[in-house]
Amino acid sequence: MKMSGTGMRIGVTVLALGGSLLALPTLLEAQKAAGISRVGWLEVCGPGPRRPHFDIFRARLAELGYVEGKNLILEQRFADCRYDRMPGLAADLVQVPVDVLFTMGTRAARIVAGTVKTTPLVVYSCDPFEHVTRLARQGGNLTGVTCMTTELSPKRLELLKELVPNASRVMFLHDPQAAPNALKLTEAAAPRLGISLQVAQVEAADKLPQELTVIADASPDALFVYPDVVLSSYPRPQQLADFAIKAHLPTMHAFRFFVDAGGLMSYGAAQSEIYATAAEQVAKILDGARPSELPLRQATRFELVINNWTAKTLGITIPPSLLARADEVIE
Repeated sequence: MKMSGTGMRIGVTVLALGGSLLALPTLLEAQKAAGISRVGWLEVCGPGPRRPHFDIFRARLAELGYVEGKNLILEQRFADCRYDRMPGLAADLVQVPVDVLFTMGTRAARIVAGTVKTTPLVVYSCDPFEHVTRLARQGGNLTGVTCMTTELSPKRLELLKELVPNASRVMFLHDPQAAPNALKLTEAAAPRLGISLQVAQVEAADKLPQELTVIADASPDALFVYPDVVLSSYPRPQQLADFAIKAHLPTMHAFRFFVDAGGLMSYGAAQSEIYATAAEQVAKILDGARPSELPLRQATRFELVINNWTAKTLGITIPPSLLARADEVIE
């Protein structure tokens, strides 16, 4: 039978494709034999122009002997702030395959854990009550680190009251699907501080502008931000800071990068420790440990950061008691 030139080209293409697919297991086996590890980094939002947390994670892995471009491949995926894309991206990383998958955020970790049943998971979650303690069960495939943000929410409300004594109506901004226990604990602490807590909800990045308009119309005395990964991702810390200054609202945050952007005050875990600890958990699994053998790590370093420029802009005088306890005052 005579074959046309087009038919021959299609046949060659199919053969080439089939050959490449057959070669894939050989390539993966070769990587294993060469001691190359693959780690998945799955992030809810995009990377942003600066990536200090990723840099800390990668640097700590290098210190532990896993160097990108030498014996480590970092497979990165981003869901563009869409939680509905997380299961598919997690499944994609499992198919790569990766040796360990790392993700951050309580809601994200819950979704990924529901998708990935055998590949080892290391998660960074701020609400162990809701999620991590239950999932990191004996024999499971999950371990990780918690920043203790939920437990510290009442303490942050106390610090906000100390800085702004006249604050009686405080708006609590959060994703209700992220860490509901944080709201419960903060609501329980509010009455003894003479605070009436109002609640604003943001479940998606594109909902933030309209919710900020609602907050401005409500005219609270202060804004308390619970930092889910969407609110924490670029460019929302800057958007929140710009909004609060324009609305003349004191703000309380969990992490200093909000204060670096112009927020008033933060109290919470040092992010450098959190991401370094997550990398240590990943390295232990790459060294042969099972996730169920690794206890959840808790943050041990906490920092109080105050932006004095923002305080002056809002006409707030920082009490000497807070200045003395602050780990850093941004001028």
